Amino acid sequence: MPNDNQAPSGAQDPHRTLKHEVRFLSCDMVTGGMVAAGRALIGWDQVQLAERAGVQRQTLAALEGELRRPQARVRDAVVKALEGEGVRFVDVGGARGPVLKFDGEQ
Repeated sequence: MPNDNQAPSGAQDPHRTLKHEVRFLSCDMVTGGMVAAGRALIGWDQVQLAERAGVQRQTLAALEGELRRPQARVRDAVVKALEGEGVRFVDVGGARGPVLKFDGEQ
C-alpha cells in the first residue's frame, strides 16, 4: 500500500517530460471544436469572437458546430483573432487542440 508520498502503482507522474515534438497547426487544420475550445480558454463568448474576427455570430456558430465548411477567409480571421489573444493550435504526438501561448514562445 503506498503512503502519502507515493503514487499508486500504475499511476503516471504528472510532472514527467514528454518526448513529443510540438507542431503548430495551420489555419486549415483547425476544426470548429478546436475554435470553441480555444474561445473557452480565454473566456470569450461567440459574440466577442465574432466581433473580433469580423464575422457574423451565426457564421461562427456554424463553424464551431461544423455544420458546413467555412470559407477560408472566415476560418483564417477566426483563428487569427484567437491567436492574437495567445491561443495556439498545436499537435503534440498526434493529439491536437488549443493551448495558451507558451512561455518564451517567439
